[in-house]
Amino acid sequence: MSAHPKRLATIRRPGGTAAAHGQGRGLNGRKLIAVLGALCATAALVVSGQHSAAADSNVSSASVKALTVDLSAKTKRSAGVGLGILYGVTQDGLQPSDEYLDPLTINAYRSGGWYAGGWIKDKYTFGPGTQANIDAVIAEAKRLQRPPRHKVEYQVLLSDVFGSTGGAPANTLWPCTDGDCSNWITFIDATVAKLQAAGQKFTYEIWNEPDLSIFWRPGVNTEQYFQMWDSAYREIRRLAPAATIAGPSFAYTPERRPEEWQAFLAHVKAANTVPDEITNHDEGTVDDPVTVGQSLADALDANGIAQRPLSANEYQPADRQTAGDTAWYNARLAQSNYANAMRGNWSCCIIPNLTGLLTKTPSGWAPNGNWWAMRTYADLTGTLVSTSEQVGSTAISASEDPAKKRAVALLGDIQGGYVGPMAVTFKGLSSTPWLVRDGLVHATVYRIPDQAPLYTRQVAFSQDVKVENDAITVPFDFESKHDAYGVYLSWTEPQAISLDAPTTVQPGSTYTVPVTFTNGGGQTDRDVRTSLAAYTSDGEPAPGFTITCADSDAPACPGVPKLASGQSTVVRYTMTTSADLPRGSYRFTAVGTAKSEGQDISVKNSVDALLHCEVGDVCEAEDGALSGGACLATDHPGYTGSGFVACFTTRGPSVTQRIVAQDAGTYSLDLRYAAGPDGPAGTRSASVSVNGGDPHQISLPLTGSWNTWADATIPVQLVAGINTISVSYGSGDAGWFNLDHMVAAK
Repeated sequence: MSAHPKRLATIRRPGGTAAAHGQGRGLNGRKLIAVLGALCATAALVVSGQHSAAADSNVSSASVKALTVDLSAKTKRSAGVGLGILYGVTQDGLQPSDEYLDPLTINAYRSGGWYAGGWIKDKYTFGPGTQANIDAVIAEAKRLQRPPRHKVEYQVLLSDVFGSTGGAPANTLWPCTDGDCSNWITFIDATVAKLQAAGQKFTYEIWNEPDLSIFWRPGVNTEQYFQMWDSAYREIRRLAPAATIAGPSFAYTPERRPEEWQAFLAHVKAANTVPDEITNHDEGTVDDPVTVGQSLADALDANGIAQRPLSANEYQPADRQTAGDTAWYNARLAQSNYANAMRGNWSCCIIPNLTGLLTKTPSGWAPNGNWWAMRTYADLTGTLVSTSEQVGSTAISASEDPAKKRAVALLGDIQGGYVGPMAVTFKGLSSTPWLVRDGLVHATVYRIPDQAPLYTRQVAFSQDVKVENDAITVPFDFESKHDAYGVYLSWTEPQAISLDAPTTVQPGSTYTVPVTFTNGGGQTDRDVRTSLAAYTSDGEPAPGFTITCADSDAPACPGVPKLASGQSTVVRYTMTTSADLPRGSYRFTAVGTAKSEGQDISVKNSVDALLHCEVGDVCEAEDGALSGGACLATDHPGYTGSGFVACFTTRGPSVTQRIVAQDAGTYSLDLRYAAGPDGPAGTRSASVSVNGGDPHQISLPLTGSWNTWADATIPVQLVAGINTISVSYGSGDAGWFNLDHMVAAK
């Protein structure tokens, strides 16, 4: 999706600002055009450098913040409430790879085949646009409901299949116009029949965010809206009597707009069209899942409607897309009365980024801090236990799992409100004797910095802690705002692997790569094995690499039968490149496996070897490092390479390339760009920075349309060797452009 609109769609967020169409999906919004600013500026937090506590006067760091976990006070089964996503998988359902999907144990997914325009584009009859959307839904469901993920709830957005994805044409024939629902019923019949015939299990969501005019122009809770709702409900119930029907998926919560919820619930109660699952969006500033979930339950009670599952099928707004915020939302969702919840998607919809949990690098998709926060939340298995819940701006949830012999706590701070010393006290250890050995508990604290990419968590604390008064206290520093933290009580944590791999490779060369596996836990690991592999940016095994054990020239190095607590084993691999090694970026990944405490352990880590362009080369923008909300796009023809970089619609996005110059001197830098009619009138502009120096503005005259590309040139000073060149939408720029590639020349 490009940063500029393909259709006139404003994306809203609760504050009333707006975003341009084509930016992120209209699905998630609650703002108008300016919301894209929040979107891109927020994404910038994910990839920006970390800030010290002293650097931010708004951050509290005066004293130790004390949090508690009571292992003896069990509350409810840990259901991974927040482990759902909105879109973030490719149209064919094949990407991203299982290595990023499986560890999250995703249990809910929401999509509607946003891809092809649907019923509206087919001129209100069943045609290729509707079929393409349905095909995408089925393909995604087959992937996501394949064992062991067969229990994933798939909420299909019927309004998306219909084509109402934000900014529908002015002449759109909305369902039940003038009381005529016949065409809408035809659409429901055809769509539900085909989805039911696919053999997958679907939850049918009738309409997304009808309280926003960009998705439902006739107005929510009007006669037409209720005609649309009731007719769809009855048709779905007739065609799929056992299926779950979900709604109303309002953008605003009962706390923010109680009158809308009251009108809806009163009508569906009277009409006998109450959805089986109540859905809403928690994307306000701040929609706390605990309080919103309770307000939903109260609203049902007030209208005499029996309680039923609640789904926050979009949560976490654009200006809170950091590792710390992700952990905060998941900690609060764990304590809420929601059945499931799905992360909103702010760079939607066929991009395989798992709603921003993955970051695109020149070497392929990679996890970021958000992914690791979700990954840590997925480790809250077994039974949830009582905690101090929220102290100031910091939330904590925890679980204990005797089957896995561990207790895990997740901590996150909402919008970076705290840095400084932290202490988590775990009480009630007598209720978990399997955690205590000789009066000691082994505690590990993982820091999850808000970084992208992030291939592994950082061990901030790992010690045997003495039990006193049936409790231990684990101290650590909350190092930087937007961090997330996981605290593990387990004798198997931490296990770590690292590799010293080259960051650039040349054809016909040989490299020695040491791989180190460390048993940081409090027990002996058995059958410890390591491996090393090279991958292309597509995630496929890289051609042109031969990797063998350095000591034996065998394809695999021998394992270690036993590795005692605190010990490491170093295995050296020889990596040889062929003389015809394809030019490109590569990822080297080391994997370590072991058995410990009856568990299978697997850890991995990666290093990216990035291709450097040379003077005179066409350096594709999409192969550079994207930050600040810059996004990949392919929806405008004429680009070179595999696509272009978009989302330059608000200050913050940037793309960085590395260009090698043989000699220092002045060079011309050519940018190939497009600047269409949407956005500010007149010439656009961007900032160019070389090697971290001061930015210089470059003018980007309008190109007439987003499908028309042009060139703009600016002189730059390069050093001999590698130069980093960044193009960004800076504070003094007009922005609103797409970037195809750059070329440096003498």
